[in-house]
Amino acid sequence: MHDPFYDLFEPRPAPPLEDRRVALVTIDMQYLDAHPDGWVGRVARAAGKEELLQPRWDGIAAILPNIRRLQDAFRAAGQEVVHVRVAYLTTDGRDAGRAHMPSADLEASERDARDDELLPEVAAHGDEMIFSKKSASVFNTTEIDDVLRRMGIDHLVMTGIVTDGCVELSSKDAADRGYRVTLVPDACAASTPEAHEDAVQRLTDGSFIAARPTDDLVREVGELRAAPALA
Repeated sequence: MHDPFYDLFEPRPAPPLEDRRVALVTIDMQYLDAHPDGWVGRVARAAGKEELLQPRWDGIAAILPNIRRLQDAFRAAGQEVVHVRVAYLTTDGRDAGRAHMPSADLEASERDARDDELLPEVAAHGDEMIFSKKSASVFNTTEIDDVLRRMGIDHLVMTGIVTDGCVELSSKDAADRGYRVTLVPDACAASTPEAHEDAVQRLTDGSFIAARPTDDLVREVGELRAAPALA
């Protein structure tokens, strides 16, 4: 729902991409929750309710090419590509906050090692940073804020899953910390199209967080030319 309070103000323009100050962030595109054979899919199969998650898998399949296009464009322009995943210290995930995932004794399926792996279509290249979180927002259980600030990055382009969960909370936390945040709706997905659209509306209401399509961002980042690294 739109808050009419924001109609009292002119919309904020989307922030431009600036060389060495922007990073592409891809959230939770891993086997755990982004593949039918991952933990989320196994839980659904164990419950005999696989059909409940079909819209989720369809949405993920639709955004994979866009995320990859963005990653390739940022790499070609010499800009940072950052990956975020869920990865626990314990095999049963008991170190995760209960507000993030069900407690270990309630889970219908055990996790396996592949759950931590990023999907091959959008996996990290070279020394791209991977932040492993145990919370919905990457800012609560990783050092990402400290790392980005030391690198001079103050603009985050957000992609991944789910739009109404970890993407939303990470984006809002980033904005609260003073980052410029751009959401890429056609490179994000939720368990249903309705949940996705609702989250995009919430995130962009008042234009504190911008929304831009993949095509626009690929074109703009392609115009950046990274300065030579310091010796």
